[in-house]
Amino acid sequence: MDILLISKYILVIALIMMMLASLRASAYKSTSMGLLASSAIVNAFAVVLLIGGDLYNLGFYKDISLALIFFGFVGTIAFAVTVGGEDK
Repeated sequence: MDILLISKYILVIALIMMMLASLRASAYKSTSMGLLASSAIVNAFAVVLLIGGDLYNLGFYKDISLALIFFGFVGTIAFAVTVGGEDK
């Protein structure tokens, strides 16, 4: 096996462990921890999609992961503006 292929599988395993830790962090009562954990989960999932698309030579994974990252960022900004209120 190629060392790059092995490292991709190790990265996928590490990202899955990161998702599980983020799920644990999202269980706290504060809204900011839940928002941070959901953002981390979406970003890790997008990277897993990119690696999976590269491993199996599928092109549409790049589009899906780009949309996940973009809409996750836009949702975070929209939530922060809504909760933050008006700045006077």
